[in-house]
Amino acid sequence: MKHEDVAKQIIKNVGGADNINNAWHCMTRLRFNLKDEKQVDYAALEKIAKVVGTKYQSDQLQVVIGTDVADYFAPIAKELGLDENSQQDDGEKKGAVSLFMDTVSGVFGPIVPAIAGAGMIKGLMAGLVALNVISNQTDTYLIIDMIASGVFTFLPFFVAASAARIFKTNQYLAVAIAATLQFPTMTNAVAEGSLSAFKLFGVIPVPVFNYAGTVIPIIFAVLALSYIYRWVDKVLPQVLRTVFTPTISLFVAGLVTLTIIGPISIHLGNLLAAGVAWLFSISPVLAGIVVGAIRPIAIFTGLHHAMTPIALQNFANQGYDMLMPMMFMANMAITGATAAIYTKVKSKEEKSLVLSSAVSGLLGITEPALFGILSKYKKAFIAATVGSSVASAFISFFGVRIYGYILSSIFSLPAYIGQYFIFAVLGILIALISSFVITYMLVPTEQAEDDEFTNEVDLHSVAEGSYVPLEDVPDEVFSTKMMGDGYAINSVDGAVFAPVSGTVTTVFPSKHAIGIRTGNGVEVLVHMGIDTVTLDGKGFDVPIKVGDKVTADTKIAQMDLDYIHSQGKETMIIVVITNMDRVLKFSGERNLEGQHQAGALLERALLNG
Repeated sequence: MKHEDVAKQIIKNVGGADNINNAWHCMTRLRFNLKDEKQVDYAALEKIAKVVGTKYQSDQLQVVIGTDVADYFAPIAKELGLDENSQQDDGEKKGAVSLFMDTVSGVFGPIVPAIAGAGMIKGLMAGLVALNVISNQTDTYLIIDMIASGVFTFLPFFVAASAARIFKTNQYLAVAIAATLQFPTMTNAVAEGSLSAFKLFGVIPVPVFNYAGTVIPIIFAVLALSYIYRWVDKVLPQVLRTVFTPTISLFVAGLVTLTIIGPISIHLGNLLAAGVAWLFSISPVLAGIVVGAIRPIAIFTGLHHAMTPIALQNFANQGYDMLMPMMFMANMAITGATAAIYTKVKSKEEKSLVLSSAVSGLLGITEPALFGILSKYKKAFIAATVGSSVASAFISFFGVRIYGYILSSIFSLPAYIGQYFIFAVLGILIALISSFVITYMLVPTEQAEDDEFTNEVDLHSVAEGSYVPLEDVPDEVFSTKMMGDGYAINSVDGAVFAPVSGTVTTVFPSKHAIGIRTGNGVEVLVHMGIDTVTLDGKGFDVPIKVGDKVTADTKIAQMDLDYIHSQGKETMIIVVITNMDRVLKFSGERNLEGQHQAGALLERALLNG
């Protein structure tokens, strides 16, 4: 059954939308503030396949779903006209750069396979052309190039669909905005070069630009669309929303993109290009330092396209160019940093992605490395920037130049044969080695999860304190094992440690609950206190974040026991395995009585398969 269908059934059986004052969710439960509890059809609610159980407590109805509760809250929020995003804030304040890179990483994560696959094909073909193995004029080359280049030419379409998921707006409207930017009217005007701008309503200029392969314009366009869509949907009467919300949203977002967002993004690129030209007029070495430093972030944002006309103009004016060698160094630095990440990750899937991205980088296609790898490892991104800057300054000092336009890949090295060849080779080595070494030093090695290939999981005590059987927990959602089996601990000092080795998958905004997934797929919930979601994070200090690796000696939280007690809340810490279908049985090797030290082995779960 679809999430939307379950949501509608739940709303119906809690008395309908008119009976709901407010709704939100915690780590495992939907929570409703109702006008009249008597209108709730508990029997019908509990017959819904996804509903694990129900409970009415503290003037709120709790509908137990499980750790995927957010997937069901989203359509409920939409039905009720609530802002689901307010329930998804992780509470972590990030800097603008970090937030931007995290957003781009999230946008590009799902489309990395397409970029990586196309990049590998494109790089190989470019290499074969550079080595004169094949000609780029044959039908075979043109056909294969269509397969490889389509992703990059129409990258805004891929970015739009993915960004819509991140910004929680309509994917098809997002793709429609991308189609607007690359509609033949615009691309033909660019190709003909006879028109600088269209006139909207005869007055407002719509500049003519080539948006193929760009990233930043469409990301900001979809972000704008998300706000426009929500605002329009909120102000329109329910009866008009189906038709007029998408109509108005597309029209307004399209105009904003064509007249403001798109042109500003392109002008930023042109400003970057002008700055590069100015630096060269002062000192090629200074240009090398600066261009090398900004090149990775320029590729990352799509502003690097603005540098190509400078290189082409240099070929026309002086017969050679010193900018393209810097692009070469940047690509090699990105490759070196990516290669170092290969030594840091442990899973076969991640190693495979890193390796293919590094090879693609060697072949001159760095998008898979940047978007798929370095956006997640920011210290590696910094290392690539440093390596690019140092190598570019080095080759600029010795006057390395190239005499024809060629893709900046390892296969382009023969184009440098001549007076500056040795310095070009040394520059490549500096870029690769420096970025590799810096990344290796800065990025910590991921710890192998000991249970990745085992059929058991050890549950350790999360705190120093006394053991409490799950059946004695004063919350029937846990005591009846609706959520799964496990244990509870009454902590003596409030320090909370991970019960298993694994990866943090969830930190709830109110900080009272943390999800951890072990290497062999067991999902463990650490729930601190009873009904502490209402404290809105007060009384909890959580130093870890989603994606962190933890072991049984990793401190994941500190509870202020006095404050929590002062609010009338129980402070016992509950640990349950939420996907009990993975558990065959508990081994019986239990040490449960009395006081326990944090990290002590309490239970061992034997797994299926």
